[in-house]
Amino acid sequence: MIRGTDRSAHGTKPRDLGSYALGIARQGPEPTAGLDGDVAATGVAELDEVLGGLFWGDNVVFDVAESATAEPFYRAAAASGVNYDRRLLVRLENHSPSYDGFDVLDARPASKLAQPAPLLHAVFEACAGTERNLLLFDGLEPMAERWGANVAAGFFARCCPQLLEVGAIAYWFMPAGDDYLVLRRTVEEVTQCVFRLEQGRLRVAKADGRPPGVEGSVFHCSEVDGLPALTAAPIVARIGAALRAARLQRNLSQSALARLAGVSPSAISQSERGQRGLSLETVLQLATGLNVTLDELLRGEVSSGYRLGRRRYPPRRRAATRGEPLPLLDDPEAGLRAYLVRLPRRGSGEPHISHKGVELITVASGLVQVLLGTGRPVLRTGEALVADETPIAGWRNLGVGEAALFWILRDPRHDA
Repeated sequence: MIRGTDRSAHGTKPRDLGSYALGIARQGPEPTAGLDGDVAATGVAELDEVLGGLFWGDNVVFDVAESATAEPFYRAAAASGVNYDRRLLVRLENHSPSYDGFDVLDARPASKLAQPAPLLHAVFEACAGTERNLLLFDGLEPMAERWGANVAAGFFARCCPQLLEVGAIAYWFMPAGDDYLVLRRTVEEVTQCVFRLEQGRLRVAKADGRPPGVEGSVFHCSEVDGLPALTAAPIVARIGAALRAARLQRNLSQSALARLAGVSPSAISQSERGQRGLSLETVLQLATGLNVTLDELLRGEVSSGYRLGRRRYPPRRRAATRGEPLPLLDDPEAGLRAYLVRLPRRGSGEPHISHKGVELITVASGLVQVLLGTGRPVLRTGEALVADETPIAGWRNLGVGEAALFWILRDPRHDA
């Protein structure tokens, strides 16, 4: 449970929505300066800068030793100034704080929403028909204590992807330590963002859809007037955080890591806490032993092995133009780029860039003609075309309804 004094973020008292009487969507203040209208702000400038804001559908989980540590970030989100259609507080315990301007989903033990299925139904009924929603959950520990860790993990595994689908931003927090390993593992695998808060530091442990280098960012964290105050930590802290992440991924103790590096366990402990540095020779030895690159350690990031492209606009909004490629993953560093193209009946379009390399068209729905310099083949739903010698010049919908295709580019290697 988050404990602390109530803070006003907007001007009306919360309403009890345990009966599913959800009312009319409320408009909030203008979006936070510095972020465009297709992203939301955390309300913490340093986090917004490193993340580029929150994508619609991000589930943000704080990994905390004490629940009160997450409360300043909840206050910042509540006061962020984002123009949300609806703000919801999912209340699981009697003594959790309130935030003015938030409707309440009452999921306390004696309420109608006390069990997983009714609560899940109420959450998505609350988000129905609106694009920009913010949900603040009391926490995952009360769920685990009431339902059991496995049921709580199952609830999160269903709720988090569905919130992503409807484009709702949700805040959660989970307890640090080994008491709820199944729950923690499920959360870390499924959610989009994880921030670890410990010993006055915040580490971006997971941030799907962001550029390389964002994960692993470390900040010194304090509280000023009830809100978070972050300052970037030095490179020593980033290396220490990356070492800790690599060690935990491999289920190694600090003593085992110390033996690998040929240093004392206290040196590893102090390094992970950002209190002292390690010699370059030691860092190189650890990178080799842990099978990570030196670049990953210097950036403070241990690679997750994948990159994910997120759309920035709310999911119910269609692309502004038809026939033009909508970027799904547009990162030349990944070696692959992917675009979605929607074509109305009799619609046509063409690539927005010239490309040297292999191109792939696969049709998701409809009947599509692909325009090449050497021909104009027609593809049905589920069929694909690879152009490895002639560039694709355009596409045309020949069907009776809307068509959709994916245009995928393989970029030439930089060292080729």
